[in-house]
Amino acid sequence: MIGAIALLLAWKTFFPSSVNGSLAGHNHIDRPIFSYWVDGNWGGNGGTTCCWSFKGDTVEVTWILSMTGEQERAGMESERHSITLPMPDYTRGDQYLHVHFLPGNRVEMAWSPTLQSPLSERLRGEYHDDD
Repeated sequence: MIGAIALLLAWKTFFPSSVNGSLAGHNHIDRPIFSYWVDGNWGGNGGTTCCWSFKGDTVEVTWILSMTGEQERAGMESERHSITLPMPDYTRGDQYLHVHFLPGNRVEMAWSPTLQSPLSERLRGEYHDDD
């Protein structure tokens, strides 16, 4: 039994599993997202992009904040941010990794089998966005 557990742990270390899916971005802030990436997979600036592979227990989310015309005239500049987060739980039927950009340069993610994010209802109530 101990040998089987050791073999399983070694297998996962040297041959990490991957999950495949599309990225769906959701913006809950007052600045546009110019572009974003999850582990180097481009998520665009809204909508959905596919078809990506994600490996490991964590992912790095990188995003560039843009600005509206009014914000640009006020002297605001684009900003680049990055954060490493745990990979959300994934089930066999999941196809979309939903990436929610929140105030304070925070990000929440969740997998789902459809374009509807399981986080949208709660986050809409908190941030009153047009997601």
